Amino acid sequence: MISLAGRSIVVVGGGSGIGWAAAELAAGLGARVAVADVDPVTADLVSGLGKSATFIACDARNPAQVAAMLDRAAERQGGIDGLLTTVGGARLAPLADVDLAAWNAELAFNLTSVYVVCQAVLPHMARRGGGAIVTTSSGYAVMAGPDRAAYTAAKAGVIAFTRTLAAAAAPQRIRANCIAPGPTDTPRFRAMNGGDAGVERVRQAMPLGTIPKPIDCANVAIFLLSDAASQVTGQVVHVNGGLLMP
Repeated sequence: MISLAGRSIVVVGGGSGIGWAAAELAAGLGARVAVADVDPVTADLVSGLGKSATFIACDARNPAQVAAMLDRAAERQGGIDGLLTTVGGARLAPLADVDLAAWNAELAFNLTSVYVVCQAVLPHMARRGGGAIVTTSSGYAVMAGPDRAAYTAAKAGVIAFTRTLAAAAAPQRIRANCIAPGPTDTPRFRAMNGGDAGVERVRQAMPLGTIPKPIDCANVAIFLLSDAASQVTGQVVHVNGGLLMP
């Protein structure tokens, strides 16, 4: 059984979806958990995880806020052993309608945030003698998305960055891996697919017959953060019910 007892885990973008599922799971496995999110409502959720959990307001695109968040997490939790970043999301629009400002904003949200957070956490993990980082990409990183051009580019960049991070950080015994979710049954996913009828069409296309839930992705992320994955680094794990097999 995987245990995170005594570990200090930071979940960035942990206020909902995969991030929140991972935060709950990590706390249940004995970790001290810091949940960082731009939405202050997350504080109420985190309070339900117990005294070992902390909410820290943070915009992952802002280096100063990220540095302060990590310092606070490390001070409260005695260091940082693991980091999961799940910040991201697509804004659907035809490529012809994506101007440079929209392009840059989406890359900042989905890719630059990952760079900012991961670069800033490295010294904290080095002081602990190692650590584990998990980033979040998407199946769209390896397939066309005509209505989400910036998103596909950013998520492909997350994979490339994670591999480079894994190679760069390996001498410090810091591992870096990536999860790439496919369709995931969240309120936002249901809204984007037009409710129950659209969700059912997606379900029927899934080889395993079900749409993954946030906990399915969280399970993989927590595995990658744990000692059970001590020899796994620079890898991408697709969690999509078999819909995409790259």
